[in-house]
Amino acid sequence: MSIVFIIFLACIILYCIHSAREVDNYNKSQYRKITKNSFWDVEFDKGKNGEYKIYKSLFHYEMDGASFLFNCYLPMENKETTEIDAIMIHHSGIYVFESKNYGGWIFGNERNAWWTQSLLGEGYSAQKERFYNPVWQNRTHIKYLRKKLGLFDGKIYSVIVFSDRCEFKDVTIFSDDVILTQQFQLAASIQKYTNKTIFNQEKINKYYDLLYPYTQLTEEQKQEHIKNLQERMNLRRLQQNKVCPRCGSKLVLRVAKKGALAGHEFYGCSNYPKCRYTENKQ
Repeated sequence: MSIVFIIFLACIILYCIHSAREVDNYNKSQYRKITKNSFWDVEFDKGKNGEYKIYKSLFHYEMDGASFLFNCYLPMENKETTEIDAIMIHHSGIYVFESKNYGGWIFGNERNAWWTQSLLGEGYSAQKERFYNPVWQNRTHIKYLRKKLGLFDGKIYSVIVFSDRCEFKDVTIFSDDVILTQQFQLAASIQKYTNKTIFNQEKINKYYDLLYPYTQLTEEQKQEHIKNLQERMNLRRLQQNKVCPRCGSKLVLRVAKKGALAGHEFYGCSNYPKCRYTENKQ
């Protein structure tokens, strides 16, 4: 028996032992309990894998009394749903996670409706793809989470988690309650927020029990959610082409920061401040 074959066989055995441990740990996890996804489903699905990695980075908070929820479909006013990738309810607050499995260079601004992913293509040309602002996306999630919990003064953090395959090239965040990070930095990124107490264990359990049923939708309900989401995204892309009737510049989707309409989306002229035309979002 050659030494090369022995080394190969040893590697196979070690891999099998490692995989068995990984599967065993996964099957005991809260993620498995709630999602009911198999280990191999998660291994080969980027979206599910990103959610599980969030849990793996933070599951030690369970020893501190934290509870986790995944794929939480909350109702909106129009009888549609909005899906939260992951939630951690902790004594320091509620952390709402939006997982983004993008590679390449990432460009974005919290105040702009669309961000850009830039990938290196053939001949060193950049292939650019636009995607909806994940901060705004998570803001919608948090809006309906607050409504469901009746929690309008408690601390809720918006955590946007990108994969380790990307690089932030020009990303600007203004809000103190928005945490933008990559997977490998997630635990360190939220650690500084977890040293205070806002909720006791009774409150954590109450919020968990209230939200858990929204993680247990049927496959038919999930497919309906996907259909409605695609329709909303198509509408948003069509609205990118809106033009200012005063100066002819492009209208861009923005979010009001002050006044009675704070938090509401509206269209503003891209030629601001020279042109101050605004239009309500329908």
